[in-house]
Amino acid sequence: MIIYTAIGREDDGAVLVESSHEGVEGNYPLIATQLLEKLRDDPCLVPNGNRKTFIHREEDLENGGSGDFVACGGSDSLWGLGASASSWFGGAKTSSGATPAGSAGAGAGAISNSLDHYFHVLHGESAFYICLSDDTGRQTGVNFSYLEDLRRDFAGKYTPNKIIRANAYGMSKAFRPAIEKLAHHYNVNREDMATDQRVLHLSSQVDDLKNVVGKNISMVLQRGESIGQLATKSEQMEADASVFKKRSTTLKKKMWWENLKMNTTLIMVVVAIIVFLGLAICGGGKCKAE
Repeated sequence: MIIYTAIGREDDGAVLVESSHEGVEGNYPLIATQLLEKLRDDPCLVPNGNRKTFIHREEDLENGGSGDFVACGGSDSLWGLGASASSWFGGAKTSSGATPAGSAGAGAGAISNSLDHYFHVLHGESAFYICLSDDTGRQTGVNFSYLEDLRRDFAGKYTPNKIIRANAYGMSKAFRPAIEKLAHHYNVNREDMATDQRVLHLSSQVDDLKNVVGKNISMVLQRGESIGQLATKSEQMEADASVFKKRSTTLKKKMWWENLKMNTTLIMVVVAIIVFLGLAICGGGKCKAE
């Protein structure tokens, strides 16, 4: 069920219009505002035309957590506000394997006391479209289909220039009834819409993205192993180069001494030959007498 909907401006994160399901209370409007501020400060979280799911875990803030956004995956994956990095994308399992409150099957009243809030975000032209649903991943395609229809209706009524110039909550009175009508339609026909071809296509895209993320993580791990192996080989090559340099230096010194000995011997032989010839020609000193 669609619990809460908000449309925020991408430039400053201001909420232009929001709507909550009747009879359901909670602090998710405040959390949505924090999420919009984070999206404003870091546009790369959800690039224009992309969609993502975010987690907010209240227990982290109560226990003194920072409340900052922590990535649990790569592009178009599950992210969290103070969430553990081991949370499972598209499901209700946490790192402990337990099913958190507010997961699929929880009632509307349970969402206000749950520890986990799952916000689905679609980035359209000049605006972010956000909805909170009480199912954590079982009908993700339905949630994003709802946001796609919401973007179509909102963009059809307001130009980007009007969106940029509008005051905070300045469109609530005019557009909130349209949100309530669309949310009611999706809530009443949710089970039937889960089998709609467009919704199934969106769900398959989400599954494909999860598979891509898994493969990317595996590739990163393999790359880490390859880098480790290359580092080991590099260290071994460096050690071998040091040994080779040492041996070449020793060999160079040895060859120098060998050359010195050979040259000295050759010089001595030449001197001896000259002396011998001189003595032979002069006849043992007779040349001097003559």
